[in-house]
Amino acid sequence: MKKFLNWIKSPKSDFALFIILLILVNIVSHSLFVRFDLTKPKSYSLSKGSERLVKNLEQPLSVRVFFDDNLPAAYENVAQYVKDILVEYKGAGNKNFSVSYMDMKKQENIKLAQSLGLQQIQIQEVKSTEVGFKQGYMGLVITYGDSQEILNPITTTDGFEYKLTSTISKMINTADALAGLKNGEKIRLTLYLSDELKKFGINGLDQAENIVRNAFDKVNKENMNRLEFVCVSPNSSEAEFLSSKYGIQSINYNDADGNLRKGSLGLILENGDSFYQLPMQIEQSFFGYIVSGLETVDTSISEGLQSLLSNITSIGYITGHGELSHEDEKGSKNFQKMIAGLYEFVDIDLNSANIPAGMNSIIIDGPSSDFTEEELYKIDQFVMRGGNVLFFVDGMSMNPNAQYTGGQQFTPNNVNLSRLLETYGVKVENNLVFDTKCYSASDQNYGKLNLYWVPVLQKEQMAKKSTITNNLGNIIMLQNSSLDASAAKDDKDLKTTVLIKTSNQAWTQSENIFLNPMVLTPPADKSQFKTYDLAVLLEGKFKSAFDQAPESTVKDENGNPLPAGELSATSHVKSSVMPGKVFVLGSSAVTTYQVIDENSSTPVALFLMNVVDYMNGKEDLCIMRSKNLSINTLTIKSMAAANFWKYFCQYGLVLILIVCGLLVLRSRSRRRRQINKKYNPNDTRTITK
Repeated sequence: MKKFLNWIKSPKSDFALFIILLILVNIVSHSLFVRFDLTKPKSYSLSKGSERLVKNLEQPLSVRVFFDDNLPAAYENVAQYVKDILVEYKGAGNKNFSVSYMDMKKQENIKLAQSLGLQQIQIQEVKSTEVGFKQGYMGLVITYGDSQEILNPITTTDGFEYKLTSTISKMINTADALAGLKNGEKIRLTLYLSDELKKFGINGLDQAENIVRNAFDKVNKENMNRLEFVCVSPNSSEAEFLSSKYGIQSINYNDADGNLRKGSLGLILENGDSFYQLPMQIEQSFFGYIVSGLETVDTSISEGLQSLLSNITSIGYITGHGELSHEDEKGSKNFQKMIAGLYEFVDIDLNSANIPAGMNSIIIDGPSSDFTEEELYKIDQFVMRGGNVLFFVDGMSMNPNAQYTGGQQFTPNNVNLSRLLETYGVKVENNLVFDTKCYSASDQNYGKLNLYWVPVLQKEQMAKKSTITNNLGNIIMLQNSSLDASAAKDDKDLKTTVLIKTSNQAWTQSENIFLNPMVLTPPADKSQFKTYDLAVLLEGKFKSAFDQAPESTVKDENGNPLPAGELSATSHVKSSVMPGKVFVLGSSAVTTYQVIDENSSTPVALFLMNVVDYMNGKEDLCIMRSKNLSINTLTIKSMAAANFWKYFCQYGLVLILIVCGLLVLRSRSRRRRQINKKYNPNDTRTITK
């Protein structure tokens, strides 16, 4: 023992004690550790909304991770990212949140994954001498109470936190809604299928009821058996009524006597007065008529149930003035798809209806004709009472007959919404904005073509402190008119944020506009270049555009104008009683299929979803959605600079390290010679000159 204590005290034990210290530190840090997220958008940290959600869980929620080992590098990074984020969820959650990682080398876990509905994905694997493919699992299974949801496949880090948090939130809302049903009350799933249609040999129609029933049994078991299923065979007179009530498919056919008859096919979820139509209809294929939607009916029922029971926010969509249709593929249908699940558009014709009292936001998307005084007044008073409005207003209108008449492609769009906007402090200019920093297309015959009317906006052209844009890397816009928000900026009652602006190499045109990359060129006079505002957000209290209510709005209880001398009362508001928000963008083209794909994955789609969330008080979703690593890219000012830093990182750092090493070695050698010369000048072992 004495020898051991002496050894401990001696310098000989230093290395061994250091190794023991490292082992102990690693053991302690396994359970007590600190993580630092150095990414600007905090991509590896949880948002406040996610933390609150898992911290306040009232029932056990488990996440099972099914990821294969030895995935290719790109997918291995995804697996590591998922693991890192789940560590954050676990750290923020209470005792009801649990995570388990399934060992996919075990056959029982593979069978479990298959029974839960997870499917393998085909992964490309590049080796030194060949390219091959392998099958692998990359998915999650979330269980809350009796309900279960799958996230599969997870092949990218983009939007993972948003998907997981929104899925958990929907599961909680659905479970709470089902638990809140009265005794004996159930959600009804109804299959409307006319028996007469079965004699036409439509592929899948005979099996439709059994397929739906089997899917119903599975979903019902997962949702506390609070659903019921019925199958109804509508006759010809009922089919037309069902089509008008639910929007389900109506099929015309001739009976044995040659009379025109109608049949129905549709799948409807109902809860009280609310209903949700599930995708199922007869379509014509290469092999004849088939029933579509049967292959994913169990997923459709689960998603439909969540949509039916979740708190979907209604947004008013103003119609009647040439606005883009959110039901038209070439209109803003992708815009509607993009927000589905959290929001729904409710058409409002202001000429015959008022904005509902419980509605917080409305959208005016691409109007081309004037509003009446009463309609403008309704919008204005909605803002005065704290309502939020999204204006997508074009400064120029495309002339659809220009290519046939030889006239101008664009003419000024002088819709009288300008009366409201200019009162609030924003003017939409009658022009189109062009930018040298734009999208470029490649043509086999002409090479690179610059689409100057499609500006590509980098990070420095977006508001840095806004929740909407601070994590976005770039945005592609389309056919914008410039905005003049100087009056709003001078209004002390308003907070004005320019969300997006062009580069300093932009210019505008108000006439003779032809969107032809072959003839459109930047102006030779560089003094015409400047920066233009494209999207503006106003927050605060606004002043009304009306001194008093229009006379025609003062009516009796039957909607008729009051006779002269009769008593009347109005509730005209001259200035905001509650703070509101007004978003203005000088283009409606950005809400169309031209820039929003079906998957809503484009940068402008993320921007617009963030705008909708922010206008509806859901800032946490903005942060979650735009934390994606792939959209936070480097800003490249020139290829020469990019190549310089590329080669500097590859070779420059190595050379600097070598040079520093040589300098340190030379310095140490010089110092050694100086010490030897001073303290041992007669040492014959050292050769000195």
